[in-house]
Amino acid sequence: MELILKRNLEHQTIPIERLCSIFSNVGIQKPMNSIENPIIDIESPYLYQNIKRVQSDLPSNMQSVNQNEAGYLNIDIKMETGTGKTYVYTKAIYELNKLYGFKKFIIAVPSLAIKAGTANFMQLQSNINHFKNECDYKTEIKLRTVESIKAKKGTKKYVPNSIRDFVTSSNLQRNTIEVLLVNMQHLKESKNGVLVRDDYDSHIEGYYRPIDAISATRPIMIIDEPHRFSRNNATFKFIEEQVKPQMIIRFGATFPSKFIGRGKNRVELKDYENLIYDLNIHKAFENNLIKGVAKEHVESPDNEEEVFKILTMKKGEFVRFQKTELNEQGQTIKTTKELKTHDSLSLLSPKLSGISIDGILATKVNLSNGEEKFTGDVFFADVFATSYVRESIRLALKRHFETERENFKRKFKIKTLALFFIDDIHSYRDNDKKEPYLKNIFEEELSKKLEEEIDKCNIFESEYQKYLEESLANINETHAGYFSQDNFSSEEEIEREVNTILFDKEKLLSLVHKDGKANTTRFIFSKWTLKEGWDNPNIFTIAKLRSSGSDNSKLQEIGRGLRLPVDETGNRIENETFMLNYIVDFTEKDFVKKLEEEIYGETSFEQKEITSEQIEKIATNKGLSNEEVIIDLMSKGYISFDREIKTEKLQNFMTEYPEIFNKLDKSRIRDRNIDKNKEVAIRKDNYWKLKELWEQLNEKYYLHFDTINNDVLISIVSDVITEDLINKTVRRTKRETSEMVQGELIFNVTLDSIDSSYGETLNYGTFLKAIAESTNLSIPLIHAGIVRASKLKKIEKAFFTKDTVRSFSIYFKQRIYDELLKIYSYRKLPNTTVHPTELTEENGHPRDFVKTSAYLGVKERKGTPLETYLYDTILFDSEIEENNIIENISSVEVYGKIPKRTMQIPFIDGSTYSPDFMYVIKDKEGKPTINLVVESKGVKKKQDLRGTEDHKIEAANKLFGMVKESGINDEYEGQAGLGELGDKLNRNGISVTYTRQTNNEKILDIVNQLIEKKQ
Repeated sequence: MELILKRNLEHQTIPIERLCSIFSNVGIQKPMNSIENPIIDIESPYLYQNIKRVQSDLPSNMQSVNQNEAGYLNIDIKMETGTGKTYVYTKAIYELNKLYGFKKFIIAVPSLAIKAGTANFMQLQSNINHFKNECDYKTEIKLRTVESIKAKKGTKKYVPNSIRDFVTSSNLQRNTIEVLLVNMQHLKESKNGVLVRDDYDSHIEGYYRPIDAISATRPIMIIDEPHRFSRNNATFKFIEEQVKPQMIIRFGATFPSKFIGRGKNRVELKDYENLIYDLNIHKAFENNLIKGVAKEHVESPDNEEEVFKILTMKKGEFVRFQKTELNEQGQTIKTTKELKTHDSLSLLSPKLSGISIDGILATKVNLSNGEEKFTGDVFFADVFATSYVRESIRLALKRHFETERENFKRKFKIKTLALFFIDDIHSYRDNDKKEPYLKNIFEEELSKKLEEEIDKCNIFESEYQKYLEESLANINETHAGYFSQDNFSSEEEIEREVNTILFDKEKLLSLVHKDGKANTTRFIFSKWTLKEGWDNPNIFTIAKLRSSGSDNSKLQEIGRGLRLPVDETGNRIENETFMLNYIVDFTEKDFVKKLEEEIYGETSFEQKEITSEQIEKIATNKGLSNEEVIIDLMSKGYISFDREIKTEKLQNFMTEYPEIFNKLDKSRIRDRNIDKNKEVAIRKDNYWKLKELWEQLNEKYYLHFDTINNDVLISIVSDVITEDLINKTVRRTKRETSEMVQGELIFNVTLDSIDSSYGETLNYGTFLKAIAESTNLSIPLIHAGIVRASKLKKIEKAFFTKDTVRSFSIYFKQRIYDELLKIYSYRKLPNTTVHPTELTEENGHPRDFVKTSAYLGVKERKGTPLETYLYDTILFDSEIEENNIIENISSVEVYGKIPKRTMQIPFIDGSTYSPDFMYVIKDKEGKPTINLVVESKGVKKKQDLRGTEDHKIEAANKLFGMVKESGINDEYEGQAGLGELGDKLNRNGISVTYTRQTNNEKILDIVNQLIEKKQ
């Protein structure tokens, strides 16, 4: 299989556009030497004005503009792990070359794993074809990789060809871009360092040290994972002083810290410099760009959380145990104790009384109860017969197969992978030092689980059953490992595993080998070697059978599994919600809390009093006055009389009103030990009554636009120009002078105006081309519009600038919006299937339980729902939803809450919107003929809906109207025995009414009005 890249994902397009736009009006000189990059005027005031402009949507504390005194330009781009960072900086290289002619780039990475991943991405032929054919770049990247030299004594020492080719490539060669890939181990002074040694038998362009030749190319350097390249470490200083790039672009999810001040005034800050894009973890979660996270740990049966680990033993002499427990403050406490032959284990814990040590071997201890324990074993005292590691593996396998079964039912299957982090390579690899106990435990537990899963297969799962049986027959092929020691191994089997994990992502993602045999390898074992830079989109479970240390970023830990998955065709799956199962040990029971703190930052929890804006938001959502909200919050003990938030009630307050604290949807980060995924049963008799409506809601649609008349487009171009929407930009520069006044240093600021037309005008052809690229209009149409405008208004030469291009694009898109409202429609995506869904299996049968109950709401109302409700449990997010669920309406045949993200209706502005409830209603004759879809909106009355919101209501009605008129013909298989509904082989579109419900509207009134209207 090949991974299919997508071209115009908004979160990946924006940082590239911003990066390229900062050079607008900036002088970029042609190189004096054929091996050099064009030279950026880093002193240009326009450069830093442009940076300030693109920072407008960043938080104020991130909007600083810094002119680096080291003689190079620094730009930072923050992108969360799993959102396509490698794709973005690769495309940015192409775009900077296309727009400005930059040809020499260096990519610096911190590890071999990242190096391998980057090289694989850039050299994969399907990716090369994507940039050539999909993105229409006429150039091709020539990737040169810096490797260590293994020269034999007595042989000549030649400069590596990769470095020579990078340096000597001429900028006259227009069809190639030179990219040098180097890991940080080479970016330092070293006697035998490949870049710094000067004893080569040849030179490059007159330079005997390769680093001097590289520096002479005036490169642009891209730093991947900047938190590993702190400014005060030797690597970064080497980059500044030896590589001497004219620009450094840092791409990363995490940035290093810096400290300002001394003593009590010392403050830690993130080291951002000219940050132009911030796709943080909060945005990535909320926009569904990455998987959600469900943390879980094995709990002690008696809730006394202490575990024991056998650290080491010496034959015939002693066994050293380590005890780990949590104190009253939740801190991890570790102590060690050595026991000898015949010692009682009660010396470790009273729970182990009656068990003593019978014998101590090299790696195994025999106990008086007949059990054996090995070096590395971890166990609870009260479940001593089963090791803690074994329990964790069982839990990880349980979650893995839950996910894998679902992924296998899809029309286009998803290969489901799991990653296990372990302490010791010798516990996994066959070796002569000790028994690989962990591998043995894993294979034992996997065999049991496979047998269990095979027994669960029904008649519709014959293909999956065969896959499981193949796994059981060849257990050793289901798992593979990668460890740092493997880089020096000569064993063929280990080399094959490493190549698959590091270099052949596509092979690991395939369900079948090229010979047609099932590819069952899906469990990966490693130490912490697979960290930043390595990832696989189909990791759905990570099990930490080891501790990664308390100082590790929680975001870095889960980063290996956050990418959205790809199916067996190589397509990345969007607009669905996936979860990463994250299994930890009990010492990390507060993982979710720490992850949230890292996402939001501590300042989110330091708010002292509720603001007027927050009160207004609650009032709007609940349909109350501000005074009523304050009284309600005071009565619940959330705030005091003077609006101060009571800290003892803060968590309850945040849980009830997550929207005012900018909290994530609770379903995106879960703690399964606290928030058990409630099994919400689907009332199957009710589902069959909703079947047609549910299936229609789960059809996939796309926006279609009719052609806009050319004369309309010409008129819009003319109107934008003649209505004085575009004004000449006046830029300002700031000059500071200082003087001493009565012993105090005073700064005087002088603002100078610069006419934007000075030296910035474009020739007419270039101007037309730029407008065409920014609006997708044809050049003849733009020209015709300008001619029409020129008859109404004199157009000065100073009009034709890059500023005009930007302004024109903005105002044109505002004007075209009204035209698009007239010509859009919806079309059904071809070759798509409805099932499986949150409520149904692949064959269209209802599930026993909702796939993910959290998508119905995070609050629960006790009691049994009405008989006409679709589910057996009442879950909701807001008061308006709760009221709808408990409202007993005799004319309603069946109703239910629509799980989040089930239906996302696309709109012309690029957004989507989702309804909340579905109803089948009886008409006046008592027949269930009326279908209603409701979106509960947090406003007091419909007049409060903005224009765009009204347009979206019209769009939904247009969508359902289109479906009713056109009809839908889908064939269903395996429907025998389902009664009258199931016997239908074809179905037509059904009539659906869509409406928005405000806080002041009762669902009963909406239903009654609809019944009257339908007669």
